Amino acid sequence: MANEAACNAKRQQILRVAKQLADDGAHYLWGAEGQRPGRSAPGLFAPVIVNGATPGETTFCAATLTVDKIVYVCAGRCSHSGLASVKPVPKLIATPESDGNLKAFISKYQGNPNAQFGWGLDLTPRKVRGDKIVDYNTNKDITDQVVWGEGCDDTQHFDCGGFVRYVVRQACGVNIAGISQGDPAKHKNSLGQPMGRLLEVGETVLPADILVYSGHIAFATGDPPLGYHTNIYYKLAQAESAVYGVNYGKTHKATNQKCIRLSDSTLLNSP
Repeated sequence: MANEAACNAKRQQILRVAKQLADDGAHYLWGAEGQRPGRSAPGLFAPVIVNGATPGETTFCAATLTVDKIVYVCAGRCSHSGLASVKPVPKLIATPESDGNLKAFISKYQGNPNAQFGWGLDLTPRKVRGDKIVDYNTNKDITDQVVWGEGCDDTQHFDCGGFVRYVVRQACGVNIAGISQGDPAKHKNSLGQPMGRLLEVGETVLPADILVYSGHIAFATGDPPLGYHTNIYYKLAQAESAVYGVNYGKTHKATNQKCIRLSDSTLLNSP
């Protein structure tokens, strides 16, 4: 019983770490696992092309990573509902060449690229880069479009797998890389024990169980308690998408492929 209580406490700790990242406004960027661009890590910024840029090529205070020779530029949560009151409104800039707000931004900052340091979360324009960057709210591919998004200075970035690995590492002190591939019981943690196991249909999904979808992975919040099935929609803690970022408690309306429960030894980092 003591071990069960300790494991349950660790599951709640995982969710606390995940929720804090969501509350802090962490961004989504393909290949990222906690990277935070800023004055101490300027190489994580996309090249500043406000200086002399045409409106359709503007990028400012945006994080970037190159994965498999593809350059990804952060969309800055440009469709996040929590930014609805911010001006300019976070969104796709439909006609960059004639957008007055965009032209005013270029005029103000084109001579001062160092302004991206200490920028905070105010909105900046950026040209979204990557491979099929989809706005799931509209189901539109916004790759190579210019959007108003949050500045990335001093903001952590994750993709869905990087988020899950980072949170478990922070909460439990263990590496679970590869856990979603095949049977998690065949993957060993640093203690030589199974990283986890697959849930069977009907088992209650617990907080911090890991749900695996086609192209996505996330933690279940366990609220409300639900039995496991591939076609049940669950509330998740997740790095959801380039245009929405990290969120907590949002229902993910997709069928899943499997659910993984971390082993006691993984949760407690103890045999």
